[in-house]
Formats: sequence, C-alpha cells, structure tokens
Amino acid sequence: MTGQPAGVPAAQVSAVIAWAARLSAAPAGTIETAAYLTAKAAVLERIAAERAAGGWPGEDIAAARQAAARARESADAAALLAAAGITVMKED
Repeated sequence: MTGQPAGVPAAQVSAVIAWAARLSAAPAGTIETAAYLTAKAAVLERIAAERAAGGWPGEDIAAARQAAARARESADAAALLAAAGITVMKED
C-alpha cells in the first residue's frame, strides 16, 4: 500500500452526474436531494484528496476542497429540511 487515496472510479463520477441530470429534469424531495448532495460531496472529497496526494497545484486542490465543502454544507441543509418534515426545497 502506498498511502495514497484511492482514485475516484469513473463509474462513480458518472453515476453522480446522471443523478444530477435526473434531478434537474424533474423536481425531487429533500430526502433525495440530500442523498444526491451527500454522494456528490463524497466524490468531490475523494477528488480533493487524490489531487493533494498527487501533487496538483495548490489552487486546484483548494478549488476541489471548496467544492466539496459547499456540497457537504448543502447536503447537511437538505438533510435538516428533510428531518424537519419539509419535503420540497423552494427557490426564491
């Protein structure tokens, strides 16, 4: 074992992208939205770790970490809405 994080399988990235496409085509409830955002955050976190371990430029690592953090924050917010019984996220 090299101590480097495992790469993100292309199939996992594709699954998250396909999920995003389905959600944008039809409204989804907060539970599914939270699940999608959690999966997205997990993929982005693994990409950030892979970039850090691979010696990518600092700004690329920082961008990946920021994207992962934003996705995690959104997932947490959607999960809180779902837990509160709010089933639909509304945009103003």
